[in-house]
Amino acid sequence: MLLHFDDEAAQAGALARELGVPARCIACHRFPDGELRLTLPAPLPPRVALLRGLHDPNEKIVQLLIAAPAARELGARDLVLVAPYLAYMRQDIAFAPGEAVSQRHLGAALASWFDAVVTVDPHLHRVATLDEVLPGRRGVAVSAADAIGRFVAACVPGALLLGPDEESAQWVARAAAAGAVAAG
Repeated sequence: MLLHFDDEAAQAGALARELGVPARCIACHRFPDGELRLTLPAPLPPRVALLRGLHDPNEKIVQLLIAAPAARELGARDLVLVAPYLAYMRQDIAFAPGEAVSQRHLGAALASWFDAVVTVDPHLHRVATLDEVLPGRRGVAVSAADAIGRFVAACVPGALLLGPDEESAQWVARAAAAGAVAAG
């Protein structure tokens, strides 16, 4: 089964069809003070994936904090987070005394909530693999660069691909090569 939140219903439906599993929505009610009440479908099968992209991450991380243990209480034994964007990965060292290393802390939290995490092109500056971020758990990082390059080339012949920062150069170069377009 693939669990999702209402704002990702279209993506969840497409992914569930590809996986050949049912998609079920987690209902989310917001109280006047901003707290959330989540309602998951019950009971859950032993193997469950939860789709939650972590763009605009803060509230979504709270949703995961509540949803993951609730899913286990409802029967999930193997619980996988599918996060197309995995937030808080760029802060992998402290650059100044007292800075929190968010990658390490969020990684530890996710490892305590999920058996595995699947994401796309995570920010891993000084870390070789996603497994290093998730102590004792499986981390699967896939790349979208080739598919993006082919898509851009098909839609915009002669395109020039640019990235927003130095780290993005690796993905821009890969996308450009896959699409046989220029990179700047």
